[in-house]
Amino acid sequence: MNNNVDVALRSIAAILGGYAVSALISFYFAYIFFHMFKQQEGVAILSGSMASYFVFFAVFIASFAIKHTKKWCAFLIAFISILAVALPLVSPLSTPL
Repeated sequence: MNNNVDVALRSIAAILGGYAVSALISFYFAYIFFHMFKQQEGVAILSGSMASYFVFFAVFIASFAIKHTKKWCAFLIAFISILAVALPLVSPLSTPL
């Protein structure tokens, strides 16, 4: 693969994939902090949002550290799909753990 195309794909995966994963993960973190750790609602939301930054930076760094760009993009798409499908499990209408 051309080096410029490889860097462009990695950048797209790092920025868009990292944002999508961290945005979805923040919902899960807030749910876990609220229901499992019994934090107040506002504190749980802020804690989940701040914890999602670690996920974003991990995805960002991994996008440039992984050897095969196409496999990494496919993994990100599959992971985002799984997180999006399971999102109703952490909605406010779902029952607590």
